[in-house]
Amino acid sequence: MGAAGAALLWVVALLIAVWIVLRVVPYADRAGVYRGVASAFEAFLHPASLVVLAAVGAALAVVVRRRRPVRARPSVTVTADVHLRAEPPGRVTVVFSQGRGGLDRDFVFDRAPDHERRILAGFDALAIRAASFREAGDPRARGVRATREEIDDARREIRALGLGIGEALLGGSTEVRDRLLGLAGDHLLLRIQRELARIPWELLVTHEGGRFLWQIFHTSRQIREEVPAPPATPRSSGAMRLLVLADLEADAPGRGLPAAEGEAHDLLELSARFPSRLRAIRKTPRSPGELRTLVEQGFDVVHFAGHGHTGDRGEPGWVMAGGETALLDDVFDGVSAPPLLVFANSCGAGPSATMTAHGPTDAARATLRHGVGAYLGTLWALHDGGSAAFASSFYSRLVTGSTLASAVTAARESLLGVHPFTWANYVLYGDPAQRALDPGACAKRPRRSND
Repeated sequence: MGAAGAALLWVVALLIAVWIVLRVVPYADRAGVYRGVASAFEAFLHPASLVVLAAVGAALAVVVRRRRPVRARPSVTVTADVHLRAEPPGRVTVVFSQGRGGLDRDFVFDRAPDHERRILAGFDALAIRAASFREAGDPRARGVRATREEIDDARREIRALGLGIGEALLGGSTEVRDRLLGLAGDHLLLRIQRELARIPWELLVTHEGGRFLWQIFHTSRQIREEVPAPPATPRSSGAMRLLVLADLEADAPGRGLPAAEGEAHDLLELSARFPSRLRAIRKTPRSPGELRTLVEQGFDVVHFAGHGHTGDRGEPGWVMAGGETALLDDVFDGVSAPPLLVFANSCGAGPSATMTAHGPTDAARATLRHGVGAYLGTLWALHDGGSAAFASSFYSRLVTGSTLASAVTAARESLLGVHPFTWANYVLYGDPAQRALDPGACAKRPRRSND
């Protein structure tokens, strides 16, 4: 019923009430009632009455507006592009891409190698310091639980380093800051030259008191030198098929990963809760050939939680149950149906090894150039703390039809107050707006196993 209908009902109710009063009052006393009503109307004609009525009406309007349910706006995914190039001699160029393929003006800054090294060294030191901590409430992970003060201190330190990225590497330009913050859309694709990929751009803070870049946009990367694979199409029906490769070396002395074991348990449990959306299958390949055979079966997502290793020429790979290293280039080369996503939740040889060897960038290139839709990995060597919680939160959002980048954002948010560093470690390569599951299929009621 509209506002006019409600007002008409109130008027009718008031007239009925007046009629009842006049019927009840004796005839001799009705003249007094009429005089009282006339006096009331005389008072109503005073200008002060108009002010009182306006105030009462405004208050009622506020109450009605607050009680009225807010309609959800249709979610429109818009992706903005920012290009980052290393220009000789010793310069960095930032180019903002307009929505229709045009490019805005270039911003060129002098590159400061000393500042860059100090920023990376700061992140390295923080990663090493945070390696001994586990996330709050997870008894399966090794290490000690970080205190609230340690978590807050680490977050402030990361924020200071992120501010350093904006000041030292982008010249502290307010114009660049305004252009960046004014980009249309909620997703952001950073097209980065490989030489600049070591820098954690997702942690950039544009100004004092500002937020991290990943808190402003759902962010992912693309290596500028690589030709992007055709966008993968999300499944319109059926469950998302997830290949879980976790703790493959559990039987090898000193190589077991308790957090990876718990991570696999969480993913299988999530699959049991949403069988119509997610079908997680755990396998333990002993050789690169066995892994290649599994990948050929057309899984939507390949999740690896184990030990990473490199080949003789530094090629990125994963250690299998039998001790051999499966090079990613060999595993995904020529696969007829590449997965939409490869998630490498793996640890490396040392806290700074991945940074100096371009580890995550090389691993991303080794998968994306063979048609894989996206790659999610870590910038620094991963330790037990927080990794399982990040994966659980990420997949919980993915099965609801969220984009890859927004699922990463949600996973980072979930760890902000429970681990000093893990939330800052992950980086996504590929289309940020890609989905592993069609959101239309997620709107249906999940089928229970006993239906």
